[in-house]
Amino acid sequence: MKDNLLPSSLEKLLELILQAVSELVDFELAVILKLSDSNHLVVQKAVGPLAGGDLLTYKIDLRQRKDIARILNINEPYLFDENEEHIDTYEEILELPEGHSCMVSPLYIKDQPIGLLTLDHSVCGQFSPMIVDIIGTLSRLIAIIIDQNESGQYLDAERKSLTRERNLLLKNNQSEFRNLIGSSPTWNIVLEQIRTVAESDLPVLIHGETGTGKEQAAKVIHSLSSRRDAPFITLNCSALNAGLAESELFGHEQGAFTSANSRRRGRFELADGGTLFLDEIADLPAEIQPKILRTLQEGTFERVGGEKTLSCNVRVIAASNKNLRTEVSENRFREDLYYRLGVFPVNLPPLRDRREDIVPLAEHFLSGAGCGSSAILGTEALEEMLRYPWPGNIRELQNVMRRAALLAGDGVINVHHLGLTGNLSDTSIVQGESPAKEKKDGFPTLQEVETSHIRKALTASGGKIYGSDGAAVLLGLKPSTLQSRMNKLGISKNSGS
Repeated sequence: MKDNLLPSSLEKLLELILQAVSELVDFELAVILKLSDSNHLVVQKAVGPLAGGDLLTYKIDLRQRKDIARILNINEPYLFDENEEHIDTYEEILELPEGHSCMVSPLYIKDQPIGLLTLDHSVCGQFSPMIVDIIGTLSRLIAIIIDQNESGQYLDAERKSLTRERNLLLKNNQSEFRNLIGSSPTWNIVLEQIRTVAESDLPVLIHGETGTGKEQAAKVIHSLSSRRDAPFITLNCSALNAGLAESELFGHEQGAFTSANSRRRGRFELADGGTLFLDEIADLPAEIQPKILRTLQEGTFERVGGEKTLSCNVRVIAASNKNLRTEVSENRFREDLYYRLGVFPVNLPPLRDRREDIVPLAEHFLSGAGCGSSAILGTEALEEMLRYPWPGNIRELQNVMRRAALLAGDGVINVHHLGLTGNLSDTSIVQGESPAKEKKDGFPTLQEVETSHIRKALTASGGKIYGSDGAAVLLGLKPSTLQSRMNKLGISKNSGS
């Protein structure tokens, strides 16, 4: 983002234009009017000591103001002579002294008028012929800027409309949702919320326990939005002191503090045109919260140690595992910032509240999209997973699947591979285990449990590995996988008994 980037809203754009004009021309009132139809000019922006009041809603009917209509048609700036009899542009709402300085300049795109720029000053003779020429040149530039801005707004609206229509047609199992696995009723509500809010530029506040997938949800919102080709920038707000947080968010100038050896762009600059994801927003230092609020409201900020106000066009998605309402009530988080961020809240349910999604998620993590294992989940393991409360949610499930796949190799994942309960002594696979093989506290190791289980299968199959009645079938393994495990554990075919 460049320092002189124009703000996205038309009002701020027009204000910047008139501020630039004020550096060249001394006026008391400068107004940009837009041609709303063939007969009416409507005030879009007015600045200067005389601006305000009824002027902000003023409309000129060109059928009644033939003088202005005539000037609008000639496409040249016009300076009223102080001795010239004419009706003041804003006669109905402003009283200016007789002979005051008054100039109007049509705004044209090609051969079509789009509006009018007017300049007034209570002192006569304020605008010289050189000023008239300058205003003529500036008017052409102003017209181009306004037209490009409005064209951009039209294209942006069309892009958002197409994005919204596309999102509504997307099904939950399509690639856009590949990292948001699940089809439970609770999860379908979340996906519908994401699909709805994605096409807008509204701030989104995602709430959910640790490990529920808040960042993944934010990435999908970004990928489904009209900003998907622009940057997605993240910042974890936890463990940041006020000084570091301000530099990370807004950047700093060279020499702003001891270690600031060069200018550094902050996250808002890096995310310009795209999305900024603020994780653990509840931990944002209190001193920084009003600065974030200002940037959200006005789209402007200053780098640490800088004096120049910069502009940005950023969609903010925030996330927290804390209840921000509670944080607000206990004065740890600003109420106005909470309402600004929480325009569209999305609540991610814990995994225990969407148990129908546990198996699809586990299979996803076992597949090539996860750890690339060909292991399969045994019946008892599935039952154990459905009973388990999953305090670490999806992140815990992913880690459990990675560990279980490693322990099971290409075989069947059983309960003892999961390591969820921490107590396998009452399961059938260890019943009859010789006390001599147990640890002093009566708890066997995973290797001991696996060895015992394979030996029992060999005993039941009469020492056979292959065939429909072989140990490999009983264990749900490929014969080659079983032999590999037997070799590793030092088990012979005849050691089943």
